Amino acid sequence: MVQALLQSASVSPDDAQNGLAGVIMAVDAVAPSTTSGEVYNRFKNDPALVSIPVVELCRPVGLVYRQEFTTRLAYRYGNALYADKPVTNLMDGEPLIVDHLMNVDDIEWIIANEKPSALLHGFIVTRDGNYAGVASALSLLRISMIRTERRNQELEEARRRAEAASDAKSQFLTIMSHELRTPLNAIIGFSELMQSQVFGAVEPPRYRGYIKDINNAARQLLAEINDVLDMAKIEQGKMVLSEEPFDLKETVQAVTRLFAERARDGRVSLRAELPPDRVVIRADHRAIRHILFNLLSNAVKFTPPGGGIAVRIRAAPEGGVELAVADTGIGMSPEHVAVALTPFAQVENAYTRKYEGTGLGLPLVKSLAELHEARLQIDSSLGAGTTVRITFKSDRVAGIAHQPPAGEGKAHA
Repeated sequence: MVQALLQSASVSPDDAQNGLAGVIMAVDAVAPSTTSGEVYNRFKNDPALVSIPVVELCRPVGLVYRQEFTTRLAYRYGNALYADKPVTNLMDGEPLIVDHLMNVDDIEWIIANEKPSALLHGFIVTRDGNYAGVASALSLLRISMIRTERRNQELEEARRRAEAASDAKSQFLTIMSHELRTPLNAIIGFSELMQSQVFGAVEPPRYRGYIKDINNAARQLLAEINDVLDMAKIEQGKMVLSEEPFDLKETVQAVTRLFAERARDGRVSLRAELPPDRVVIRADHRAIRHILFNLLSNAVKFTPPGGGIAVRIRAAPEGGVELAVADTGIGMSPEHVAVALTPFAQVENAYTRKYEGTGLGLPLVKSLAELHEARLQIDSSLGAGTTVRITFKSDRVAGIAHQPPAGEGKAHA
């Protein structure tokens, strides 16, 4: 089995790098006719010698192991029996023999499964079938250490390249986002001016619908570019929060009103379940609005006609405050949730393939929540809707009306 495995081993450039060429020990071999007494003297004069190869016509024929050999000769009648006889009487006639280019992983497998004694006694290394030297467990350990060091260097270099590529990507996205925002703001401004008809009526009337479509498309594109810019800042570690106390309840009401028309157009009910009093938290107001925009945008986009969306603010059991957006939309499987939280990834399935987007909504929500040290929880199942909960710690809450939670779970139409 061992010899067959050795003969069938293929050598590749990678195998050559992992071979034994650099760690072979050049131990002088003995001929088969060498007496055991001569070999005993070799071991006696060299305490570090573990084994001695037996070679005939440059081809290895056996290996003499120090411990077994010296034990036999030290036995009461051992010296008399073997000292003047050829060493072939005490050698291992079937030692492990490997080529110097053989892959170290294959050698380790053979030792572990076919020849475990080679770990203690060593083995013979050949070059083109001729004896080249011996190797040991220490040789394999040295090679493993070298390979580990090289792999660590390769991993470190790959990490540096990945970081450099990520920084270059983030810088590119930042520059492009800034460049695109300028003309988009102009398009939005001029389209709004035309919608107001401050300089006269827009004729024919059909153009007024086109102008509204242009304005909506530009606003949508600007929102997506802002998402890209924010994600680039977060990845570069340049997103700085501007924290201040504000009423979360008022913010939820304002953002919900902005989405009311879009929800009506999609024939989706939208409601806010809020406590009676103010809910003051310390956070970045713009970032929290951004979180709400992305969550409500996804909820409206992925909720079919007749469905419902609910935005809730509740006191968290540990003293913080929970902001939740629940819908009765198409939902996601657990593996799709992981994909949806990956920047620029798109969940591709029969439910979501028709929807467009940059794939930054939930990743941005996750990143902005983490910047606020808030906990993000997503409960979703295919065909049953999604609930996204963001829980802010108690040290960020200045005041909330504590009330028992009601209407747990997904939103109802």
